[in-house]
Amino acid sequence: MENHSLIDRIKSKDSEQELKEVYNNYRNEFLLWAVKHYDCTMEEAKDVFQQTIVIFYENIINGKVTEISTQVKTYLFGIGKNKILELLRSKKKRMPEAVDENFEVQEIYYSEIDEVYEEKLLNVESSLALLGDPCKSILEQYYYHKKSMMEISEILDYKNRDTVKNMKYKCLQRLKQIFKTEFNSLN
Repeated sequence: MENHSLIDRIKSKDSEQELKEVYNNYRNEFLLWAVKHYDCTMEEAKDVFQQTIVIFYENIINGKVTEISTQVKTYLFGIGKNKILELLRSKKKRMPEAVDENFEVQEIYYSEIDEVYEEKLLNVESSLALLGDPCKSILEQYYYHKKSMMEISEILDYKNRDTVKNMKYKCLQRLKQIFKTEFNSLN
């Protein structure tokens, strides 16, 4: 996979396929590497990898990265390493000096429902990352930032709120299709 042409393909309208390829090529290796070398959980490693792919994509789209002088794997793992270290620092800050015994008991009874929910949430986030712009931006503005259709039309420079509303509907349909295609085997 040539790095310069990969960047051009990701910038093109067919970036979804390129991101899927990058995601699939490096995911498992990254997860094993993160768990082994940084003593984080598999769930933390999955979360960090999702963030890494999003940062990789945004750096390319925003023009922060125009050329990768190393291998794509090296670049991704570098981003991932920084995110893992950031996670470990934040965990250290949150750890109380004396742990309450009741808290430890509650951790043991962590609900399976919560695990299933978290897994589905990660899958939705992964699908959103694969969706690409402008859909990703519209859905993030609406669902994450709680912006109105009128605000989104102004932020993203669309003609009016009806245009954004129509695009949001189409984007949701596309997101559902990506989610169904990517994660159908998990249900």
